[in-house]
Amino acid sequence: MKKTVLSLTLAASVLALAACGNNSSDEVVAESKAGNITKEQLYQEMKSAAGTQTLQTLVIKSVLEDKYKITDKEVEAEFKKQKEAMGESFEQTLAAQGLTEKDFKEDYVRILLLQEKAMDISEKDIEAYYERMKTEVKASHILVADEETAKEVKSKLDKGEDFAKLAKKYSTDPGSKEAGGELGWFGPDKMVAEFTDASYALKKGEISEPVKSVHGYHIIKLEDKRDVKDLPSLEESKNDIKQKIAATEAAQNKFIETTTKLIKEADVKIKDKDLKDALSQFLDDKSTTEK
Repeated sequence: MKKTVLSLTLAASVLALAACGNNSSDEVVAESKAGNITKEQLYQEMKSAAGTQTLQTLVIKSVLEDKYKITDKEVEAEFKKQKEAMGESFEQTLAAQGLTEKDFKEDYVRILLLQEKAMDISEKDIEAYYERMKTEVKASHILVADEETAKEVKSKLDKGEDFAKLAKKYSTDPGSKEAGGELGWFGPDKMVAEFTDASYALKKGEISEPVKSVHGYHIIKLEDKRDVKDLPSLEESKNDIKQKIAATEAAQNKFIETTTKLIKEADVKIKDKDLKDALSQFLDDKSTTEK
């Protein structure tokens, strides 16, 4: 199930707003000489516009809150970090979304912290990422579409053929092909995870075995390594590192795995047939739809 993790937007929970209270569905929420708008009409319009995503967010927030406890102190601390990071655009962003600071804390910050809990991003993970940030690497690669071609190219390299010439002949990466595969200097957040892990594991001058990623098969040559100067402290970097780890495929897969387990354990039943697929991103069957 390789799908993108649920987008935790700043949108308010419109379904909850439309459905709250004990009033009847024919309650008038707006009246005019042209005709009245009932609560049921409002609900149906909101459901059509954002029902699936909103219900998905509400269910996931519910099961995560049942599993993980986020204190108001944690929310306030993260809120301050987010506000500081957004700078002068903070007020404008909230205004554009029609949100108050309280909405932002509950509809974004709290869910963000719950998401991190589900991803199980530990202090050890953050520290390991920070250690890697202390070094930049310079590498070249030859990118090909299939494993057979990758093995053919690696065999030629093992026999002493020139890396740059083979890159120009075989590589499918237009950005580096004509430069003999050269990619220049980069840190741990610039390339896909498989490429980064392989590059950092090499010694200067060493050539990797074929490395598979979403782009194809890479053969990587490590040209050099160097220390990063003026690196911010670990404490100053933590928030940024968390976000970068959370964006990785591994963290997103962990989130999906954990959330799927919690949804199943909660025995969620979706009663509205129009929203029956709201949790399909997390479940392969229709077990959450009430028969």
